Amino acid sequence: MEQIKAHIAVSLDGHTATPDYELDWMPREVKELAAREHAAASCLLMGANTYNYIFEHWGGWPHKSKRSFVVSHYDTNVTPDCGVEFLTEEPLQRVYELKQETDMLVVGGGKLLTSLIKAGLLDSLTIYTVPVMAGKGIGFVGETSGSLWKLSESRVLDNGVVCSRVSRNFVGIIFYTRKVLLTSHYEKRLFEYASQPRVAGSDIRL
Repeated sequence: MEQIKAHIAVSLDGHTATPDYELDWMPREVKELAAREHAAASCLLMGANTYNYIFEHWGGWPHKSKRSFVVSHYDTNVTPDCGVEFLTEEPLQRVYELKQETDMLVVGGGKLLTSLIKAGLLDSLTIYTVPVMAGKGIGFVGETSGSLWKLSESRVLDNGVVCSRVSRNFVGIIFYTRKVLLTSHYEKRLFEYASQPRVAGSDIRL
């Protein structure tokens, strides 16, 4: 199984962007570090809002050399010939399946990061804490109670930004939640198995 990583800048008051998704408050050094990670990644993962922002901001799709996956309720893909695929049917299950074959870098944050963390799919998170109050805007992550992480690196950049890298602590944690893995097919098979008489030592094949 491969890795899903994220690099994200956060203001002191917990925002990742202004309400209109602008990043004027972010130091250039942080933008350059993030751009370097994007350039090195072979596969990108993002939400629909990030996808729309990138397309409108660049006037097209700038990541044509990469595979890009967009988690969304609706398929509004306007760049299907640029290696972009929308994940609309059981998206977290699809992300889990994709993780078996490729590393992915999360672009953006907020709702998608929250979903990935709650599902146990995010492996590493690098946070750039910028010493500025954004006032209002897009929040960092939502409720992720019970998610355990360990600090693997922390350093202060020249502009006072604190760069912290944390990785998921798997000790005592179920890697992938029952809600995500057990689709209706698995639920049905488990029910059938539980309802049938069994011979000692028999197993279930899903």
